[in-house]
Amino acid sequence: MDWSKAKTLLILTFLILNAYLAVQLMDRMIDPRIVTTNADGKTVLKERKIDEKKLQTVSKDIGYLTAEVDTSSLAPKSGSPIQDAVTSVKNQIEWSVRLTKPFPLEAKAMRDSATSFVQSSAAYGTDYTFWKYDSKHNEMTFVQTYKEQPLYSTPQQSREDDAMIGPSLLVLQLNEQKEIISYKQRHLNKVVRQAQDVTLLSASESVIQLSEQGLFPASKRMTSQKLGYFCLVTEGTKSVQILPPTWQIELNGEELYFVNAIDGGVQTIERLDTVSEK
Repeated sequence: MDWSKAKTLLILTFLILNAYLAVQLMDRMIDPRIVTTNADGKTVLKERKIDEKKLQTVSKDIGYLTAEVDTSSLAPKSGSPIQDAVTSVKNQIEWSVRLTKPFPLEAKAMRDSATSFVQSSAAYGTDYTFWKYDSKHNEMTFVQTYKEQPLYSTPQQSREDDAMIGPSLLVLQLNEQKEIISYKQRHLNKVVRQAQDVTLLSASESVIQLSEQGLFPASKRMTSQKLGYFCLVTEGTKSVQILPPTWQIELNGEELYFVNAIDGGVQTIERLDTVSEK
């Protein structure tokens, strides 16, 4: 046997195999896992009392975002009512701000008064919008936005360890009197929209996707649905974040799911007592 030719043939075979696997991987990354709204899909929507015509529409040419973790100062704004707050920073990226005097919120307008506090006092405060209220832990979470669309990220994973909040979040800590006593903040900068020639899951297709995975039975009701972006927690100080367009779906006012509008993957967020509050 001519071992030289056999060796060359073997190398070529492995190159062809590697090329094939690379193409398959790219297909999985680029081609969306679309669920069409066929007759079965329409049945899913009908059983869940969802009117497809009333769902949010989305441009089909929207792409994903890239951003960097902000390592600059996130100390309170100069001249704000809390400029004398005690600040500390963890891993150069997460700032903790403890107020020297609790900041009272209006009992009948918690959301509005908390928003006013964030915008007037926190660094880059106008970049954030209200996301959810957790009455169990007395927390109000704000999420960073880009062109008025939320940049969702995973909240703190465990309250027993030293895990950080998501890279695009600002979390207010309240006392029993509904006063702000401290907050944690992270921020993304250099946010850029990247062009991507893909067809996104529509609002109805995201619902069907959630149903097919057994997460949205007919016994539950969708209480909100909104398109934004989603990034996962990273611990790097200068790491680049990739944020695919994502549907946030709230069920029964207490469960949050995120359906990747490109590949259909589902991200689950912890169960909450309340996800919206006036």
